[in-house]
Amino acid sequence: MTKTVACIIARTTSVRLPLKVLRSLFEQYAVIDFIIERVKKVEMINDIYICTSYEPVDDILEDVARRNGVKIYRGDPTNIIERMLSVGEIENADNLIRITGDNPFVSFEYINDQIKALVNNKLDYIRLVDVPIGATAEVMTYDALKKCSRIMNQDYSEYLMLYMFDPENFKCGVIRPLDGDFSGQSITVDTKEDLKKAKDILDSKSGGLFISLSNIVDYLMAVKRDDDRKKESGFLIKLPEGKSVTVEDFNHDMQRRKQKSVLIQV
Repeated sequence: MTKTVACIIARTTSVRLPLKVLRSLFEQYAVIDFIIERVKKVEMINDIYICTSYEPVDDILEDVARRNGVKIYRGDPTNIIERMLSVGEIENADNLIRITGDNPFVSFEYINDQIKALVNNKLDYIRLVDVPIGATAEVMTYDALKKCSRIMNQDYSEYLMLYMFDPENFKCGVIRPLDGDFSGQSITVDTKEDLKKAKDILDSKSGGLFISLSNIVDYLMAVKRDDDRKKESGFLIKLPEGKSVTVEDFNHDMQRRKQKSVLIQV
């Protein structure tokens, strides 16, 4: 039986929306509490960690972990890979799940499928595709992440997806859970406007704490909300080493990665 550990990557430092992971989202739940409760529903996850920094500003996340009954690891403030690998070593984990702390609507209902597909197909990495930004967890093996740490510059570990979702170096899998491509939408919480949209989604749809991806997409389609950042003329997506590309070029690259990955049916 493989051991899988979820790593919720979270800090309290944020420029555009200060303390965003601690912002109230739904009833008594802050953004990070909301994520934790959803992840707890995944049967195949053995442990849940908040992966944060050792800086004093993040001390409050000790309280968050305690009240939610999850574990915490405090490591390098900028090196996400160091934190995840340390958790993997502590827990002797076979698989690790990366969940970003500003993604309250991470699709917990597909994580079991991701883990099963990773194990059964001997994959290194698997994600959902054609879903809104912020909807997918990233499931990977500990060994693959360790390999990734050796071949990339860890100064850019915030761009981990670009290194792990790389069929040239890893055996990648993708799950397409929806009919249609909704990757032009965003449900991440990075600004005050994002937080309002998240609350609007919860106010308007059934499901509450465990609202499904399909219900979220129904709402987005009904109000026809596109990711405003992608509507800006000349908007560029940042890449490692100070590089950037247009949205069109980035999407073309993502399509290439998807096509070279193993498509898993669920």
